[in-house]
Amino acid sequence: MPEHILSGIKAIVAMKLKKEGKLQREIAEYLNMDRSIISHYIHGRHPSEKVMRVSEEIINLPAEYGIKIINSMSDDRNLTKKIIENIYNVNIEIEREKCILCGECLECPYRAIFRNSEHLVDVDINKCMLCGECITICPVNAIKLKKILTN
Repeated sequence: MPEHILSGIKAIVAMKLKKEGKLQREIAEYLNMDRSIISHYIHGRHPSEKVMRVSEEIINLPAEYGIKIINSMSDDRNLTKKIIENIYNVNIEIEREKCILCGECLECPYRAIFRNSEHLVDVDINKCMLCGECITICPVNAIKLKKILTN
């Protein structure tokens, strides 16, 4: 069942990218899918109505919940990161005034969270896979998702 829901989410992302002017080839590469499936999505032949409803509900959740669900549906972290970035347009941010430097978040499996030269906790957004584990593990809620401002 998770594969079906993930297909629904991919269909929503594919349709969004098409509206943004992306070519089928570009969308297929972005989502690591066959172009024929992208063609089906774009032309309205997507997963069942029930799957699409559930997929829409997940996408409409607040990002901190949606990312956990999306990440649980696939082991392909690069793909889930692209989907999450496309849907929620967020990055991980440390609220320094709340951070107690406990080091719990430094256990990031992607080594995206580190102590900088000033010994403060920082995030390398290029390494971050938006898994949300750091948000869950922070005992003082100092790690948040921040909406990326676009022009």
